Amino acid sequence: DHFFIEVERGTGIFTFLGTAFAVILAFVVLEAFQSFNDAKGGAEEEATTLVQLSRTTEFFPAAEHEPIEGVLICYGRAVINDEWPAMKDGQRSPVVQTWVVQVQNGLKQLHPETPQEEAAFLKLLDQQDKRTDARRTRLSEANRALPAPVWFFLGLGALTTVGFAFFFADRREHFIVQGSLIAAITALVVSGLLLVWFLDHPYENRSGSIKPDEMERGLVIIEAEHKNADPPCDEDGLPA
Repeated sequence: DHFFIEVERGTGIFTFLGTAFAVILAFVVLEAFQSFNDAKGGAEEEATTLVQLSRTTEFFPAAEHEPIEGVLICYGRAVINDEWPAMKDGQRSPVVQTWVVQVQNGLKQLHPETPQEEAAFLKLLDQQDKRTDARRTRLSEANRALPAPVWFFLGLGALTTVGFAFFFADRREHFIVQGSLIAAITALVVSGLLLVWFLDHPYENRSGSIKPDEMERGLVIIEAEHKNADPPCDEDGLPA
């Protein structure tokens, strides 16, 4: 009787620890998924706004808007080829920042004269702010990582959950039955930790990671609509 009481007590502890670990893991996964989704949304918003900037500048004379078009193309190329690989290590590209300054300087050179151009200029300023915010969101998610204490508690909870499964294995049951149960618990725990790690590293250039697909499509649109633009950069967005 004492043995069965101890087994029931151990089973209760195991159930409690497993439930607690599952709740903590679910909360961390939810937060990591929100961060991943914000990073993806920022990247998409940035690409969309870049196309909008390109189209709004068309309300100005060619001599004024074509230099800006070239700089926008260089910005997109640098984001794809220089900043995206750098974000894997939580870094940003100084080349992209160079083109940001060039875009701002280009907007300062615009001289709206007609009511239509004045409205377009105000729209450009608003779109520029949106592009800045979208890039900031994209970069902030590249620098965001789960704190070390969170990983410590997740690792401790995983080891405790799997360890109790081994400790309270019923030797009277067939080995295959017990092994399958422990393997299932271990697989769920490890899968949960891997999911958290994946969501916490959105720019790892792996299957399912966030890639500059939207920026690539936006760049194709800008280059197709402004074939006369002369980008002051090479194909990788580096200053020529």
